[in-house]
Amino acid sequence: MNNRILVTRLSALVLIGGGLFGSPWALGQEAAKAGAVTETAAAAPAPALILQGQKLFLGDIRFSAGGPSCNSCHNVINDAVIGGGTLAKDLTETFDRLEAEGIVGMLPRKGEASPFPVMQAAYQGHEISAEEVPALVAFLQNAAAQRATQKPNDFGLKMLFAGSGGVVFLLLLFSLIGRGRKRRSVNQELFDRQITSV
Repeated sequence: MNNRILVTRLSALVLIGGGLFGSPWALGQEAAKAGAVTETAAAAPAPALILQGQKLFLGDIRFSAGGPSCNSCHNVINDAVIGGGTLAKDLTETFDRLEAEGIVGMLPRKGEASPFPVMQAAYQGHEISAEEVPALVAFLQNAAAQRATQKPNDFGLKMLFAGSGGVVFLLLLFSLIGRGRKRRSVNQELFDRQITSV
């Protein structure tokens, strides 16, 4: 269940309980919280902006300055994203911790270096443009909102079966290729020729 829906339902229960058992002040506080939740849900980014951010994160669309894709170092638990890198922190819940302003502060932009040395080195001269920043923020906001319904990508068993199948295929291929090779040694053929020539 989506966390925002859960918070909205809990807020409604608190409102009902506050109206029955609580003071008018508590009722007003809970109404303000419910309004904030609704406002946050209404401020959800546009699907086109989320998709653009996803493509930038994965590297399907190159950054305008040619910087590396976020997915090469970071991971996000999202059904639409193939497992990312493990060099840096998982960004699934980043929006919940930092919000939009915090994420923008971490990104290497023109005139604003990232606080992380590895990102500084990776994006030196390849800063993220002002048009690309909102798309990345929208994607991370959506990833945080959808994380409860997403499954982590685990490629362990898939890689094991794919590797085993690849080994079996190569063994069969090499056995077919080597089937027509000589079965006797070259020395035996030389010996047989010497015997028949005498």
